[in-house]
Amino acid sequence: MKYIIMNLKNKIVSFFENIKNRIMPFIMKNKLIASAIAVILFVVILVAIISCSTKGTENTIGNLNNLGFSVKSGIWIYYLGYNEGNADGIYKVKENGNKKEKVSDSYGYYLNESGSYIYYLDSEESNLVRIKKNGEKKEIVVTDVDYAKITISDNWIYYFKNSNLYRVKTNGEEKQKISNKSIENYEVIGNWIYYSYYNDGEYIIAKMKTNGENISKINSQAGKVFFVDGNNIYYINENYDEEQAITTYQLNKMNKNGENKEKIIDIFGKVDVNTINFDGKYIYYAKLNEDNEFGIYKIKSNGDNETKIVDIKGYATSINIHENWIYYPDQNENGDIEIYRIKTNGKDKQTL
Repeated sequence: MKYIIMNLKNKIVSFFENIKNRIMPFIMKNKLIASAIAVILFVVILVAIISCSTKGTENTIGNLNNLGFSVKSGIWIYYLGYNEGNADGIYKVKENGNKKEKVSDSYGYYLNESGSYIYYLDSEESNLVRIKKNGEKKEIVVTDVDYAKITISDNWIYYFKNSNLYRVKTNGEEKQKISNKSIENYEVIGNWIYYSYYNDGEYIIAKMKTNGENISKINSQAGKVFFVDGNNIYYINENYDEEQAITTYQLNKMNKNGENKEKIIDIFGKVDVNTINFDGKYIYYAKLNEDNEFGIYKIKSNGDNETKIVDIKGYATSINIHENWIYYPDQNENGDIEIYRIKTNGKDKQTL
């Protein structure tokens, strides 16, 4: 992104530099016009850079792997809300926790945001739908899809139907079948899709173009859970020790071409691999410790400083991360499910 922004800036500056050279003799005759043009040039460049750098990320792969029950849009967090332990709609709340309000009575998972819409899988009808961010104008984009992760990138929605990976424009047009492989996990990075699938007892990580072409295998002994970060892929292998009857979870990394594989650390305890999330610096997960207590933990991507963030009352949760906050469902004192949030440093636990 930094390269794109800088390249855009250079092109804009070069364009206006040419204009300046052509009209400089006229400008020098009138200092007022010169000042006005200078201000206009600055504003145009600034707006172009800001508009490029603030493009929405729709949602992160880590959040979507954790059911995508929340998504950030500007200063708002949209999330699946509960009432007396039952999911009852999509809500929004400001990042500072203020102005909570219900957006829609319909609800679902795998929330994404794009333009003026929130996209999600409707829990009651298994349709891929969208609603305006003010809760109005609910529309069906694709009917009868698989209840699995959806991802939005560059105005395309990626989704599963009959276990095959498809994509469709955010307006519901140009539906395309991309792959018929039994894909476990995937991440869209630019013009590429990195994905994992199970074959002959191993999880394989591969990549293909976003249109399904140019398939190439990256690693044939990787885990189904992985994250692409810069030039590296982080992934987790589950290793079962038959002698001791215990499972360890090995954090590894490799280059995006599959080379320079490196074990980072063994993570001990019963990790729920479905909760693993990643923010570029830390890997987050829920696990049972030696005392059989369930909690949310984090560890640096280099394997240092495993830290417990918060205890969990239930035995199932999901972890969504927005800025410096972790959002997660858990049981309250009455045993009902609610959405909580806590700072990534373990402070300021709140109920939404």
